[in-house]
Amino acid sequence: MKKDRAATEEKIYKAFLDILKKEGPQGVGINAIAKEAGVSKTLIYRYFGGMKGLLLRFAEKGDFFKSLSVLDKKKDNLENLKGFIKEGTKELRENALTQEILRWQLIENNENTKGLFKYFNTQVGKTFTINEKDESLNAAFQLMLGGYIYFTLLSKFNKTFISTDLTSEATWKNYDDAIAKTMELFSKL
Repeated sequence: MKKDRAATEEKIYKAFLDILKKEGPQGVGINAIAKEAGVSKTLIYRYFGGMKGLLLRFAEKGDFFKSLSVLDKKKDNLENLKGFIKEGTKELRENALTQEILRWQLIENNENTKGLFKYFNTQVGKTFTINEKDESLNAAFQLMLGGYIYFTLLSKFNKTFISTDLTSEATWKNYDDAIAKTMELFSKL
């Protein structure tokens, strides 16, 4: 029985991913997943708790943001953490599906994505407390990451921000360098 459940869960999750990739976040729904997987909607709710559970599994498996799956291994020293940030920002810029889910959350304040973002924020928050004595340094770093995410999402629709070319690899390298230098500065305080 457990083997059948595991196989069915995998079939449901695969159907969810297939539809998500094909239709985007707004096109995925329980009815479509059930039809694609060849299962009843009841099983999706029983095994995953609905769309919220599927999105949470999406985060936990690293399909939302793969870099999170190696987070704990990459934070043992400043150089590893800077490398992780660089990998993560590159992944964010290249992962169109993650960008679409981020936009979906912003546009709709979607109830289904709250678990996914709670998981994401918890994982990232554990790693990026830059200075335990000065909350303003943590706030500054969060502003930098938030700005990076915003520029990434904006770059799909706008080529520039003020006078910065969001299509230039040099711009993104400068942003990555700024984050790394800020981390170095904060680590010395």
